[in-house]
Amino acid sequence: MISQPFQPTMDIPYYYPCNFPLVHEILQRQGSISSLGLLASSRLYSLPSCSDRGLIKPYFHKLNYEEPMWEVFGEREFDSFEQGKAYMRERLENEGLLIVTGTSYCLPYGEDYRNPEYIHKLVKQGSRLHLVDHWLAVYGMDEEQIYVYDPVPSKYMGAVSATDFQEFWKGNKNISELEIARRKETLRTYGTMEIRAVETLDAAGYRNMLRSALATQAHEFITGRTVWQGNRSYYFGQAVSSQLLQRLRPDAESDREQEKAISAFLFDMRWSRYFFRDLLEEAAKWLDSPHDQYVAEFGAMIARWEQAHKLLQIARMKRSPDWREQLTDIIQQLAEDELRWYEALMTTHQHAERFRQTSSTEENLTPSRWEVIERIVLDSCDELNRFHNAPIPLEQGLQAPLYGSRGRLDSLELVTLLAVVEQGVEDAFGVGITLAEMAAASMPESPYRTVESLIDYLEAQLKYCPKGDEG
Repeated sequence: MISQPFQPTMDIPYYYPCNFPLVHEILQRQGSISSLGLLASSRLYSLPSCSDRGLIKPYFHKLNYEEPMWEVFGEREFDSFEQGKAYMRERLENEGLLIVTGTSYCLPYGEDYRNPEYIHKLVKQGSRLHLVDHWLAVYGMDEEQIYVYDPVPSKYMGAVSATDFQEFWKGNKNISELEIARRKETLRTYGTMEIRAVETLDAAGYRNMLRSALATQAHEFITGRTVWQGNRSYYFGQAVSSQLLQRLRPDAESDREQEKAISAFLFDMRWSRYFFRDLLEEAAKWLDSPHDQYVAEFGAMIARWEQAHKLLQIARMKRSPDWREQLTDIIQQLAEDELRWYEALMTTHQHAERFRQTSSTEENLTPSRWEVIERIVLDSCDELNRFHNAPIPLEQGLQAPLYGSRGRLDSLELVTLLAVVEQGVEDAFGVGITLAEMAAASMPESPYRTVESLIDYLEAQLKYCPKGDEG
């Protein structure tokens, strides 16, 4: 039997993805100080972020940061199980630990094992889940068994038969029922991942990395960036709280599905705060005061956010008519308090060096005024379609007709759309602008003909606003 001495961490918090504990063990074997909290924060799992579709999840690469702690420098895929086993044996004899990828559907110790729900949740209509391969580490093998470390979610360390391991290692791409599942990465058969430290961290380097993580987190939270990519937008830091408040507007459409979506949005906001709490606790161990105080204060902040979610659940069950107003007041105060807390943290780490970004970041994060208006108009059209059953053909992009000889909106739907656009313009630029003038709608060259003509009209109107009026 080939086996390496191995006593890894098994008590991993449930909210960590499967790769972080494995990366943590690899970095330690490479002589670098590591922790789960810092690993997660180095990928900005600790920063609130969401998409314009209301999906709360990390979007690290949207902000164009370089990898500060670790990187994947090699991904292999073998032609056969025997070829993969030969490589595994060589690695175990020389280096010790190997990360492999496969499907949890074929791991006999896990909840996904041959479970039809594993497939159903990925292929059912409307599923937001993406199909990804599962990571685990191999630390030993003999002729009959492979010895694996798989702490998330199974908390398993031990033997798997070579037959079961082979089925796992074939990966998700060999499960025919999953061919229609959404994917966000390349799936592999008999795949391996090679991990290395970007910089080997000693005690001093680790402390500096903690400071950089805290400074980057505070900077991004306070900045509250919006990133536009194509027809999609992504929100970060305090902008996520603003997105929640927009969904709670009294004039927003209210039905059971909308209430459910708001509840899910508020619930999922907790995950980034859990990761950041872990970073703060690590900072309290390694850095001077006041980080122990920050841990206590942020823990209280988490409790307040979770209490807000409980109040929402109670209000939904009781069908309280004014639940939006009540929750808006609570969230508004929470958002203001959280921002002030981050400002204090930023002051503490104002001289720390933040994570490095690539040179294209500023260009991506600073859209032109026309692009901002484009996003507002497209979002407003999408809102009208979804919540008012409007017939705007957004698949035509900027040429989508709105009103007039080719348009499909009636006068009432046009007024509703323009009211939503006006609110979006005021939120983005701090400028009040009146669009609902039906005389303009009846002009031969009405600005309301298409999505593009409306954007051009708005851009021309805003061009003459005093510069100080634009937020």
